[in-house]
Amino acid sequence: MSQRLLLFILLLFPLGMWAQTKKITGTVKDDTGVPIPGISVQVKGKTTGAMTNASGYFEIDAQPAETLTFSAINYNRQEIPLNNVSLPLIITMASRVNTINDVVVVGYGTQKKRDLTGSISSVSTRDFKEQPVVNVQQILQGRAAGVQVVSNAGAPGGEVSVRIRGNNSIKGDNNPLYVIDGYVGADPSTVNPNDIETMDILKDASSTAIYGSRGANGVIVITTKRGKAGKTSIDFMSQFSSAQVLKKLDLLNAADFATTANANAAANGTTPIYTDAQIANFKSNGGTNWQDQIFRTAPAQEYQLSISGGNDKTRFYTSGNFLNQQGIIINSSLKRYALRAAVTSQLYKKLQLHVNAYAVRNETMNTGITGRDAPITQAIAWAPTVPVRDSNGAYTLNDPVGSISFNPVALATDQRRVTYNSTFATIAGLKYEFVPGLTFDMTGAVNYGNVQTMNYTGASISSARTANAGRGSTENIGIQSTNNLTYSHLFNNAHQLTVTGVMEYQYFTANGFNANGNSLTYPGMEYYNLALAQTYGVGTNYTDYKLLSYLGRVNYDYKGRYYFTAGVRRDGSSKFQNGNQYSTFPSVGAAWKLSEMDFMKSVHFLNNLKIRTGYGVTGNQAINPYQTLTTYTNVSTTIIPGSVTPGIVLGNPGNPGLKWETTRQWDLGIDADMFDNRLSLTADYYNKNTSNLLLSVPIPNYMGGGSVLSNVGKVNNRGIELAVSGDIIRNGSVTWNSAFNISFLRNRVVSLYSDKSIPSGTNIGSGLSPQPEFMIIPGQPLGTYWGLTYQGTWKPDEAAAAAAYGNVPGDSKYLDLDGNKIIDGSDYHIIGHGLPKYSWGFNNTINWKGFTLNIFVQSLGGYDKLDYTYAAGITANSDMRQATIADIKNRYIPKQNETSDIPAFSKTNKNYTVTTRFLEDGTFIRFKNISLSYELPPSMVKQARITVYLRAANFITITKYKGFDPETNSVATGAGSDVNQSIDYGSYPNAKTITAGVKIGL
Repeated sequence: MSQRLLLFILLLFPLGMWAQTKKITGTVKDDTGVPIPGISVQVKGKTTGAMTNASGYFEIDAQPAETLTFSAINYNRQEIPLNNVSLPLIITMASRVNTINDVVVVGYGTQKKRDLTGSISSVSTRDFKEQPVVNVQQILQGRAAGVQVVSNAGAPGGEVSVRIRGNNSIKGDNNPLYVIDGYVGADPSTVNPNDIETMDILKDASSTAIYGSRGANGVIVITTKRGKAGKTSIDFMSQFSSAQVLKKLDLLNAADFATTANANAAANGTTPIYTDAQIANFKSNGGTNWQDQIFRTAPAQEYQLSISGGNDKTRFYTSGNFLNQQGIIINSSLKRYALRAAVTSQLYKKLQLHVNAYAVRNETMNTGITGRDAPITQAIAWAPTVPVRDSNGAYTLNDPVGSISFNPVALATDQRRVTYNSTFATIAGLKYEFVPGLTFDMTGAVNYGNVQTMNYTGASISSARTANAGRGSTENIGIQSTNNLTYSHLFNNAHQLTVTGVMEYQYFTANGFNANGNSLTYPGMEYYNLALAQTYGVGTNYTDYKLLSYLGRVNYDYKGRYYFTAGVRRDGSSKFQNGNQYSTFPSVGAAWKLSEMDFMKSVHFLNNLKIRTGYGVTGNQAINPYQTLTTYTNVSTTIIPGSVTPGIVLGNPGNPGLKWETTRQWDLGIDADMFDNRLSLTADYYNKNTSNLLLSVPIPNYMGGGSVLSNVGKVNNRGIELAVSGDIIRNGSVTWNSAFNISFLRNRVVSLYSDKSIPSGTNIGSGLSPQPEFMIIPGQPLGTYWGLTYQGTWKPDEAAAAAAYGNVPGDSKYLDLDGNKIIDGSDYHIIGHGLPKYSWGFNNTINWKGFTLNIFVQSLGGYDKLDYTYAAGITANSDMRQATIADIKNRYIPKQNETSDIPAFSKTNKNYTVTTRFLEDGTFIRFKNISLSYELPPSMVKQARITVYLRAANFITITKYKGFDPETNSVATGAGSDVNQSIDYGSYPNAKTITAGVKIGL
């Protein structure tokens, strides 16, 4: 009996062991929260395995003591011990930095990154998902070699300058062309960054020439998110931010200001401004800190909800977004409302429908105020001895001692510059496959935009002490029809051929009006009833133009070793006439993948090595419609005394021979992936030459005067780009991905319409400088400063030399180039350059057991910045009669401080502002983002993915620049801005921001 029992127990033992095996279920998603199909799931040490389905779901039998491994190309391998885990498992797999198998958009088609012959950088959701970004340009900043991004204004929704491989045009716009989901020429401000899947930056001409007359400045192709087949996913994000100014300037307090003002008066032989009793009162009670009055801690909140899913036939994605961001200057803000929906449906076996529709509304308030009458400028200029309001509670209207401009708090609060920018767009198409490899994609797009502007200026900041208002409305309509025929086939298992032919038509129209009213009868109604103003005016405008294009491209690949691309585009634009409407833009590119050659097979550490080169021709239309025509100018003439007769006169003459600017570029690059794709390197050298520059050429007075727009001049850009990325640590639960890129740029004006230099034509610091700050000079880069060299102050042993210039020791000393003892225009020369020579970015992401740490550093360097804000605050000038910067206490004082190079108060001193004294090194290194996030483990939350995070933006800036922010700029980013750059005159600074948020996925 006992033998039978023992035998029975022995038979049950393996059954008991088998009973411990159980079904393990779970879902695998990528580091953006999207389920991943095709992931290999295996029991470590066994052949037992499974694959995730379209929803990322898997099932596998395993024992509690075993370990599961998860692996796939382009994802870091994961090992998960099954001891004490909760089911179902939710596995997050970090994407490898190497993306050679990724598909990139090359314009009217796609290619695998490993097959590219051109220079294209890609930025995907995983690259910026840890950074709080508000607009498209912030995503690009520091993330792509050869792409220089500058936040000209730190205001919510402020202007951002994007330059790809330098500045090509002097008069035209140097911003890149944006293509969003196939719509060419889209406005990047209409895209909610949370909806972006990928951004592909086309840099070299062999890539951008496919966009012909608009590709000279590079092309940024944005692809928004699409639904994936599988279980419906619901994702919600909520975040809250708090922002503060990066720093404040060190200004004089009220008592020190009064003492300094009296010293200034004494040096100039006038009576003291303040009594001893007043100064004692200021010491006891203080005064007005104008910086504290205009700056604030600014809150922001953002919410995002997206729903996506579908099946094998139909996939969808829809999202809604709301952003409410207050600015760090009082009464400035941005609100954004965004809706997007995308549907892709396989209607029949060979017919596919794709639709993408979105609506965006951006509402901004007081975000573009700069210059002399900016709140920041006047917060530096107004005397701290003056109160914000008078005894009646009204704004103090005049500063009796310091600035001659308006109260800085009133400038911020008693005016409203409001813009409502609404965009509604639909892009829809049908794609039909005639036979395998031959497809026809017919796509149409309608882009409707309406821009409402409303401006109100209160009596407290009006020179006439009356309230004024105005408003305008512009309706923009863009229509696009794109017909794309593509054939792709692999011949004899060796020759991959893809041929693309496209015909595209675009039509743009803008129709607007504006009205303004002066001396409002009822100021409280602001811009809502302009007819009640004492005087008012009305204006209208209308423009339209058309573009018809034909293009073809051939891509050839022989056994994955040799690649060849050739394309040509012919554009016809209604902006031009007299046979210049059409122009042709060819391009070629070639690549040799050495890693596929037999002689490289023994180099095992090398996964991919490719050398590529390309050449192409691109254009820049660079002019507005009708600029080839002679214009008329409205005038008012007094013919009969007491009456004014309106009329028109001829303006600048037209030039029917105008044509687009032309850029010829060649590129040489290398791509390498090593050590099981853990390390990737890309390097490029490029040379761009732009000819037929559009410039206004003066007409002699004997021929009528004025100027005529002509094709003259050349500009050259050349540079080096390097990008390195890799998995520093790839060890189960710990991963560390790092990416670094750096770019060097040299810009040069080759020639103009004459051998002489020409002024930039813009005097940004009106009131500080009597002439333009920049000169356009052959042989020099754009943004060349033209001014005086400051040599400090005249010292006591130089009294005789100073007297020759009408100066005394302590006065400003300037370099006298011609030695005539007079400082005048003949002594002006090149004193610096405002165009950055290099830029770099360094991004690090570390993952460990649900924690993710991201540190992103960005830098611009090798350029000079003219600090007009500082200059205005430390010199007594026509706009600001007293110094307010605390550095003035260290000025030259006879017999007390005679070594200082800050000029003394003197009747004979002359403070010129466009000098090396106020030209500073603008180089900075900025920690753009430091963030820490944590994803709650599945054991804590069921059927959901919850991530909480804390982020710090712009919290550390390393710079020698004295102003608020080395990055911001007082010049708008539009046409002609690249000859006037890197000037800070009341610029709205960037903010350091703390953001806390949560993401929930179902």
